Amino acid sequence: MSTSTKTGVRHQYAMVVDTSKCIGCEACSVACRVENEVPDGHWRSRVVAPTSGGTKVPMKWSCMHCSDAPCVEVCPTKATFRRPDGVVVIDDEKCVGCKYCIVACPYGARYFDDKRGVPDKCDLCVDRLDAGLEPACIQTCVGRALALADLADPKDKAAGRIRSGEAKPLHPELGTKPSVYYVIGK
Repeated sequence: MSTSTKTGVRHQYAMVVDTSKCIGCEACSVACRVENEVPDGHWRSRVVAPTSGGTKVPMKWSCMHCSDAPCVEVCPTKATFRRPDGVVVIDDEKCVGCKYCIVACPYGARYFDDKRGVPDKCDLCVDRLDAGLEPACIQTCVGRALALADLADPKDKAAGRIRSGEAKPLHPELGTKPSVYYVIGK
């Protein structure tokens, strides 16, 4: 698994959600469910109805892949960890199913998979990332509202939206330093 770019610099992934382009179709949620075999009644990625999160536009909601992730801090077995490329993942082999991470997540982005006996959440489709592909939600987005950003690439357009301040994290007051940024539409 390589996280190096062609220049030898490591990737540092983030996501930009442009709510002005989101049409609320939920193609991203469906693609995620199919790609990751999400059980009925649960989600890794969803579109939150207008007026949620202080906005009047639909918004994609998932794990925020926080730099200071509470879920990582509370995991007694270190099953939840942040990869060098910034993606927060769960090692099912190390997980004991205590659910501390579910309780610790201030974004409500985790669920317990009863069939597997472990928590689950968005992992930005790490298998796809490692194969050089976009996450399923981004590839499927009809309105092109979603973009994968590589903060290690100074020429990355989506990362530029973050660096310029156009795209901002939700709830910065939580101190988690999320890696999902939003351009809030009107």
